[in-house]
Amino acid sequence: MFKPAETADTLLARFGKVAQKGDAVQLEQLRDRVVHLLGRSRKRVIILIDDIDRLDKNETHALFRLIKACTDFPNVSYVLAFDDTVASKAIGERYGGGDEPAGRSFLEKVVQVPLQLPVAAPDDLRSLCFGRVERALAAAGIELTQKQVGEFVSAFDRGVSIRLTTPRAAHRFGNGLMFALPPLVGETNPVDHLLVEALRTFYPEVYEVVRENQAAFSGVDESLPGAETQEVPGARLLEAALNRMSKDLADAAKALITTLFPRLSGAYGGSGYGRDCLARWYEERRIAAPEYCPRYFAHSIPLNDVPDSEVGAILEIARGGDLASLKSRLAPHLQRSRAGRLIEKLRTLEEAVEGTAAEPLAIVLSRSAEAIPNPQSFYGAADPPTQAAILVSHLLQRIPRGAARVAAGKRVLEAAEPLWFGAECLRWMCGTNKPEEQDSNAFSREEVAELRSHLVHRIKSGAAEGRPLFSPDVQQEGRLLYEWSKAEGRDAVQAHLVRVFTVDPEQIKGFLVSQAPRAWSADSSTPEVSDLRAEQIGHIDLLMDVDVLADLVRRHCAGNFDDPEWHSDLEHGRPPEERLLEQFMFLVKKRAKGRAVSDSGDGVEAPVSEANPEGCRAPRTPGQ
Repeated sequence: MFKPAETADTLLARFGKVAQKGDAVQLEQLRDRVVHLLGRSRKRVIILIDDIDRLDKNETHALFRLIKACTDFPNVSYVLAFDDTVASKAIGERYGGGDEPAGRSFLEKVVQVPLQLPVAAPDDLRSLCFGRVERALAAAGIELTQKQVGEFVSAFDRGVSIRLTTPRAAHRFGNGLMFALPPLVGETNPVDHLLVEALRTFYPEVYEVVRENQAAFSGVDESLPGAETQEVPGARLLEAALNRMSKDLADAAKALITTLFPRLSGAYGGSGYGRDCLARWYEERRIAAPEYCPRYFAHSIPLNDVPDSEVGAILEIARGGDLASLKSRLAPHLQRSRAGRLIEKLRTLEEAVEGTAAEPLAIVLSRSAEAIPNPQSFYGAADPPTQAAILVSHLLQRIPRGAARVAAGKRVLEAAEPLWFGAECLRWMCGTNKPEEQDSNAFSREEVAELRSHLVHRIKSGAAEGRPLFSPDVQQEGRLLYEWSKAEGRDAVQAHLVRVFTVDPEQIKGFLVSQAPRAWSADSSTPEVSDLRAEQIGHIDLLMDVDVLADLVRRHCAGNFDDPEWHSDLEHGRPPEERLLEQFMFLVKKRAKGRAVSDSGDGVEAPVSEANPEGCRAPRTPGQ
């Protein structure tokens, strides 16, 4: 029985061996045998070869030589698919005049029935492409609203359709969507996701520029005072890629890029966009929102980000009131840079959190504050712990005013760990002293006083356990002493500090370091302990009599205290403890005369400004 496939495989294997030996006689014998077997077969063999125009010139030449050599095989036909212009140019370099006409003359001797396929109609290509889009959306479980469909179609027609010239392009776009959409369902804006994939498929050169310079395209540009125009970085970066295109293509690319990134609209003759747009872009998960932009290019949630679905799950657990489950769900996201991102996301939703979810979430955040990174930074209000404390305060405002809210506030302060986070929360529970803005505070003055007394009970327990209640490394901890002073006066705090300094005199140096502000140099990412000035002496005096502290310094510390001088030794590497001791004694001596050095530290005397211990908000912790 004749077995064509088996026979062909055997013959091809023998052809290979003969070719390696270079034996032309055997090769001709094998060829005759193939011709004989094909002639006996009643089946026709159709060989399809596609994408010939994608071969390099040498490969194209070799392929057509092979086909020409095999065209007399009986019952064998070849169907070749290629761009005749590209193939003619490649072959023409080897034959005749070495040009395209020479290549066409060669092809005419090989190709018996040339068929020129008609150019696909734009409407047909558009329908094919949209069909692929619908298929990808359905596979990802995404259903666009009518408004979103309109937005996509409008942007596609203005920016993409000019490049949709072949069915292959439509299929490539659809295949890309099948891969890109599923991992980010619910985590990006679906219209923007479709369009950014269109940018990748149809304008790869533009896509690469945007992907490598995301910060130059997302967000908005701040207006410069006195400047009529302002260069948009993204537009400058795109110049080279756009200049290589025809005007029609460049205009279409600009239409697509400005739809995705409105920041560039002003550079291309459109209207500008201010910071008020950022909140809307963030809410809609637009690629123009700096927080969401990286997702579109990573095809996943970046490691330092938190999925929106996870935030929704956290709020759902909070609504159920299961504190243990809520803490377990929060824990993985309160580490490293993800903590700041989670708190930022929760803050954008804080006004929509139901009262039933607000208290559990505030309590668990307070209880989990130990895990929140607490880096020293130039602007402390933007740090994750401070933002978390503000979030807690705002969550408590979702609870009706009165006894219920006060009780919830007490539970938050009881849960605070570390203890200083409770003081940080209390600070923001009464964020302003202005009478006309009191409604924006979570609690009234009287309620804050009640909450402070509740917190101070924990503070005094810590003092009884031997805790100093200040730290050179964690400046927020010093707020515990200020809250204690506000609740019970300076004498109670002073008695505590005298005990601490008497038992361990080294704590005096640590206390002064904790009270000193922090300085940031241009070439350092970490802050340095700066100088004590009149302002810090006023802060210390709220906690204990500076003369009492000065007496302890003389008794327990070494230094020039009889005739102290004020020097800033930041640049000379002198230990900050030594510098601060002498600065403190110098300032106290000037204070005893009713005068103090100016804030410039140049030794010129200036009146001491009395610190105001009254008011809702605690005195600013040094360095913040």
